[in-house]
Amino acid sequence: MISTLYSPKFITKYNRNINHLFNRYEIAPESTENLNAICTKEEINVDLLADLINCYNDLGFLKKAKFGNYKIPELVDYLERSHKYYLEKRIPELEQSLLKLTQQESFSFNYVLINFFKEYKKDIVSHFKTEDEILFPFCKVLYNYMQFNTQEDLIFVLENQKKAFELMKHHKDNKDEIDDLQRVLLKYSPNGKKLSYFEIFLNQMSIFQQDLKIHAEIEENVLMKKTIAILNNLEIKNV
Repeated sequence: MISTLYSPKFITKYNRNINHLFNRYEIAPESTENLNAICTKEEINVDLLADLINCYNDLGFLKKAKFGNYKIPELVDYLERSHKYYLEKRIPELEQSLLKLTQQESFSFNYVLINFFKEYKKDIVSHFKTEDEILFPFCKVLYNYMQFNTQEDLIFVLENQKKAFELMKHHKDNKDEIDDLQRVLLKYSPNGKKLSYFEIFLNQMSIFQQDLKIHAEIEENVLMKKTIAILNNLEIKNV
């Protein structure tokens, strides 16, 4: 278990993959300040950050973490930061590794792999765009309405609830596509002497898959359920 008294430098010493989580929150992975001090200064919920770190350290912690205790704006903030990170950092890194892999040696499989990834990227970019433009703004305004009961927020909720509810009802998370891609990769057998780029790509995909599982758990089983529960309690919409 990660303590909030630990520093990012101490935490990343044992798991370098946590770097990407700190980067999302613009926290220097080499910082020697403890998480409590950093989060107080940056106005970040330290308990949420600690829960996320523990999930990235051990995916099994997802069953123990009580993300439902956190406020909707805090959850949305994490999800929005993650979308930005995936699009600006994670996916470009995967593309770069894939390019190097396909340049390493010519395989008939390359064409299939490249096209599969292109379609996956197109799908995930569209998926994130819809959530960023419809779901997340709706969740935040609904939360504000619940807190402050303003007419402006109510009008927004009434005008956008149908689109938001349909999105939640038919939501499909992206970990399924990652699972499909990994199954395809496992059938790929490049020259045994030239595995380096393939191994890098496969490792990156594995880390991304773990990341998306945490993302999906918070998005589908916490944020969406909390939002639907609020709608039910406010009797704004029959869901």
